[in-house]
Amino acid sequence: MEIIINWCNYNNGFITAILSAIGLLLSVIAVVVSIRTARLPYKKKLKLTSSVDVLISKNTVNGEVFSYIMGISVNAANIGSRNVSITYLGICVKDKKNNMDKQLITKIRDEITGSGMMAPAEVKTELYKKDDLLYALSLLSGEASIYLYAKDTEGTEYFESAGNAKSMIMNLENKG
Repeated sequence: MEIIINWCNYNNGFITAILSAIGLLLSVIAVVVSIRTARLPYKKKLKLTSSVDVLISKNTVNGEVFSYIMGISVNAANIGSRNVSITYLGICVKDKKNNMDKQLITKIRDEITGSGMMAPAEVKTELYKKDDLLYALSLLSGEASIYLYAKDTEGTEYFESAGNAKSMIMNLENKG
């Protein structure tokens, strides 16, 4: 133990270098944390979800209740810290059988109307009718992947998987 103490006494520069390196590391960590904190107000993020639109009615004569699937809603929620301007909100498809890359389902819905500007915590919704969806999905192979899709004015694209064409067709037909 005495040898180590003597070595440290004769090599003061080595200990100083180690302490300087630790100080430098802590300074770098402080700079990184401050940069990340400064960027927080500029965070941009959308969360895409979907829901099934169901019409429920009750026969007043016999009390029987009916339900009918009207279509699907695609929802975009701004979970970031700043406004986001959306140019498109809808559904896109990737069909490996037909060598299709991710493409928008066309002829169902056009781009969203209005400004498309979303404040933080705001939600925008696009509705797709059941019959239009069934027709568009019937043109695809059953294994085609369906994605919820949004694109903003800065060119950022957001995707969220919604299953495949076959399962979506079965769900829309069986529950309607």
